[in-house]
Amino acid sequence: MLQKKESSGKILFHVFVLVIACGYLLSAFSLGMPVVESQLKPSFFPMLIGFLSVIFSSILLFREISKDRAAAEKTNPKSDTSNDNDTEETSERSAYLIIVATAVYIFAFSQVGYLISSALYVFAVMIIFSNREKIWQKLAIAIVTVGLGYLVFEQMFGVRLPAMWE
Repeated sequence: MLQKKESSGKILFHVFVLVIACGYLLSAFSLGMPVVESQLKPSFFPMLIGFLSVIFSSILLFREISKDRAAAEKTNPKSDTSNDNDTEETSERSAYLIIVATAVYIFAFSQVGYLISSALYVFAVMIIFSNREKIWQKLAIAIVTVGLGYLVFEQMFGVRLPAMWE
């Protein structure tokens, strides 16, 4: 019974993530057309991220549903080890931290601009999914990654990104 309850919770979590992704995609549409006269506009990147989020969260939801059905069809219970439980707890905690980091990023993006919010978001994601060693190296990687993103969108595509001083 406990395993069924955990599975239902995971499915609900994936449904929640899918709803958030759909909401993000719908809000990206309010930014206007992504391409006008063969030029990328500021709405292109949010629409791309929203579209990919919907696709990937749908895949994760369907995988969880399939896993739930397969577990229900089995007659013998799967043995749990403490290592599996620790991995699941860490994975679940990471998922919640990513949701919080993404929500903060969405809010901060419009308040402080692309550079600061994106650098902090990339840094936070790297810390969530790895150990806390070499913090300065990870911060440098986050800054370089965001800087390259800035160059690609501002310089190559001519897409103006929000800045703090606006």
